[in-house]
Amino acid sequence: MLFEGIILGLLIGLVLGTIGAGGAILAVPGLIAVMGLSTVAATTSALVIVSSAALAGVIPRLKSKSVDLRLGITFSLLGIAGTFFGTILVEFVPTQVQLFLFAGLMFSAAVAMWIGPVSNPQKVKARNWPVVALVATAIGVLTGLLGVGGGFLIVPALILILNVPTKIAAGTSLVAITLTSAIAFAFRYEYWDLIPVNSILAFTGAAILASLISSPLAAKLNPRVLQKIFAVFVTFIAIYLLFI
Repeated sequence: MLFEGIILGLLIGLVLGTIGAGGAILAVPGLIAVMGLSTVAATTSALVIVSSAALAGVIPRLKSKSVDLRLGITFSLLGIAGTFFGTILVEFVPTQVQLFLFAGLMFSAAVAMWIGPVSNPQKVKARNWPVVALVATAIGVLTGLLGVGGGFLIVPALILILNVPTKIAAGTSLVAITLTSAIAFAFRYEYWDLIPVNSILAFTGAAILASLISSPLAAKLNPRVLQKIFAVFVTFIAIYLLFI
């Protein structure tokens, strides 16, 4: 299982570093199907992997100035209350319901990114902070409940609601993912003993390495292509989730 974990970690780091989202979308199914973890153990372990790989992806983007650090931190902090509430729901929401909810939201995000416009940095749209707070809280709930970093929803929210340029949105999403995932992991302290430490350390190390290497590649991609890649990727994973 260690080899499979390293391969999955490399793939997750590559996806996170390139499009600023999708780490948990890969990590949770992979940990369940490949490593045989329970849903709760997988979603808790995924938070460690995703937060570490996301942080690694932020570092090269800071140097290239393709990240809005303040916005990412603000977005994450606004979601703390939702994250706490989401962790409480873990005990009450059946596993199958969690997976269907996960898949449904992924389909919605994919459609929004496929048909949505590429954000134009020349046109600054006034930020509707009440809407941002609502979206951030909702994403926080999902982070706590499903063990996701929320990037597959944060990226569309930044682009479609806040008019953040696509490439900046990817980097900003990584900042928010780092913080929300770390916070959600802290809230899940009662499930820490379910984590297979050695396997997850190897998984995380591979994800960090791939994220560091792939992050600079995002700056070279066309924004529209980046959005299309995101939409297709999320759609395939959503379909997979419905049949596992």
